[in-house]
Amino acid sequence: MKKPLLSIALAGVLVALGASSCAAPGSTTTGPSAAGETTAAQATSQASAPSAAAPAAASAGQAGSFTTYTPEAVSSASESEKVILFFHATWCSTCKLLASDIEANAASIPAGVKILKVDYDSETALKQNYGVTLQHTLVQVKPDGSQIAKWSLSRDLNALVKEIR
Repeated sequence: MKKPLLSIALAGVLVALGASSCAAPGSTTTGPSAAGETTAAQATSQASAPSAAAPAAASAGQAGSFTTYTPEAVSSASESEKVILFFHATWCSTCKLLASDIEANAASIPAGVKILKVDYDSETALKQNYGVTLQHTLVQVKPDGSQIAKWSLSRDLNALVKEIR
């Protein structure tokens, strides 16, 4: 029984590595977009212990957050906060890897950064608003919902943080 589980885990890692190597260098795009109508998901906060390999961005003060998307989570952000929409699918192996890394390093999310996990399969209107056609897409937005930047396939929290403007 252990052999098939190892094969599945290895296949997931290979898919993640292959998918991230398909992203073009400098694949960040920018442009305005308005926030759309969407259903509210229940907001939950997830936190876990920091890792030694985690970014040292939140050294003094409170770490940022990783929660489930709600329209209110975006609109309640201050102008100084960085809001990132993480379009995540439960069936997406690379999404699971990024979400696991963010959860494992939640205490290292930089202060003032909100990462909001958006259900790729159910938030159709939100996907259309931001032109999201691929799960594992990240969109940085202002509190009014306008788009600042969009990118795909960040491997881990460090890579995600490097893309934030």
